[in-house]
Amino acid sequence: MARSLPSNTPFTLLLIILLCTCSLAHLDRFESTILNQNNTQNTNSNEVNFTAAGSDKISIIGQPIHLGDYVHASILIHNQGDIRDSVRLVVEGIDDSIWFGEYVEIDSGSSREISVSLLPSKVGNNEFNWSVYGPGGGIDDDLNGSFSIEVRDKQLLQIEFNSYLWTSEEGLQVISRVYLSEGVSRDIMVMIFDNDDKDNPLQSLQVSLDYGSRIIIFDLGDPIVDTLFIEAIPIYWNPIVFNSENTSTLSVNPPVTSVEIEFDNIYPQKPSENENISFEYTVTNTGNSKINSGLIRLITSDQTIIHEENFPSLLPDATYSGKIIITEWPYIQPTNVSIYFISEEYYASNWILIDSANSPQSSSLPFDIYAVSYGTVAGLTVVIMAKIVISAVVNRTPSTINDSKLRPPRESRINANKSRKQEKREVSCPLCEQRLNVPLSHEGLVRCPSCESNFEVLPLSENVSEEINLDEVQKEVSEDNDEIEILSSSSEGDMLNCPSCEQKLRVLESKRPVRARCPACRCEFMALSKEK
Repeated sequence: MARSLPSNTPFTLLLIILLCTCSLAHLDRFESTILNQNNTQNTNSNEVNFTAAGSDKISIIGQPIHLGDYVHASILIHNQGDIRDSVRLVVEGIDDSIWFGEYVEIDSGSSREISVSLLPSKVGNNEFNWSVYGPGGGIDDDLNGSFSIEVRDKQLLQIEFNSYLWTSEEGLQVISRVYLSEGVSRDIMVMIFDNDDKDNPLQSLQVSLDYGSRIIIFDLGDPIVDTLFIEAIPIYWNPIVFNSENTSTLSVNPPVTSVEIEFDNIYPQKPSENENISFEYTVTNTGNSKINSGLIRLITSDQTIIHEENFPSLLPDATYSGKIIITEWPYIQPTNVSIYFISEEYYASNWILIDSANSPQSSSLPFDIYAVSYGTVAGLTVVIMAKIVISAVVNRTPSTINDSKLRPPRESRINANKSRKQEKREVSCPLCEQRLNVPLSHEGLVRCPSCESNFEVLPLSENVSEEINLDEVQKEVSEDNDEIEILSSSSEGDMLNCPSCEQKLRVLESKRPVRARCPACRCEFMALSKEK
């Protein structure tokens, strides 16, 4: 039959726990007391086996000491006994702290160093007692004493990004600055990360620092980052770090290469055949990275390179101006000339149309001679067809609807002229097909307000009847014109592409619609404004 626990069992357990806690709290002090007693007992014996080998003063290694640093205390012990035995160094602080060194075995007649590492607890003067303890006794009375250590405050560690340089040729170079306050030399580990991935450092470096500032440079290549994070990690020491001064962040921008090239001046504007012509140009580096040296080329529309020269490297936001002279200009017709800047993987270009003073079609005319020719043909076609229709209407048989045997009285010529002066007729521009209202009796040149071209309006026959169906005439003309297919091209701005060879041409948007001709492939097309 099982026995039940007494009613006061919880109280008994609590008492046991309290006794164990008190025993553990005083364990170190108790061992220290036993050590002192053993030393006293051993010292009082007649057999003294361990003495100081040389000075009986303890040595302190590592001063000056900063708070958080371990201090190494040591002394050299000689075994003058007959057997091999072991001893260790014990250090006690005035705040009841105690540190025990490792046991060191010393052969008979030999000397060895014993040591212990201790950690001061406060800034300023720290008092300590030391003694040598051996399990077998025989310790000299002089192997104990006291010492003091002056402890300084912790050293300050700071790190920050100083600057960076990122170019497409040399990659990303980061310059950082590390500062250590006055005191002993320290070892640190400097690590740099992508700010979004702090588990995998981009680069790390172990550095030994002295008092003062030090510049550390990292060459990171071409990482895919926009923000960097750097950290200085102390190795085996504890610095003062206020507001995470041992870390820093830096935003970086990858290199952007952007180049612009423009014609500044061309002289003469219209060169004659075999005449010298000069091209002045400017290259601008609009990116944030240096561009390498390259080439400047002049190329005509048929891809003929008429000039090539070397170009120096250019820093960000810098410009370079140059001049190219072409001797004996070989072209007599309008020619597209393109200028190219080429440097490794990037280039820039621009172009200009060069007219010639010997050109059979001089660009000094305010209109295209081909467009005027086509317009004249279209106008003559309209007039001829109108005459045919008018003749058919005038010569038809008189009407007899009202059983009238007499013709209506003929209008006098004076009244007919007055009526004709007040009436207007509608004509179409042969170039852009814009419809215009002109006086019925007008003949001669008319200026189209849409395309600003001039065309001739021919007089109508005096026997034109009011019953002429002009809509039918226009319909027949439009049907004939539809048979002739004309290419067209449209764009926003003054630049557009030839619909045949994709050559870029300059046709003022304010002049459109207008018929244009490509100087490269001789294709004729209608230049239109792009509907917005």
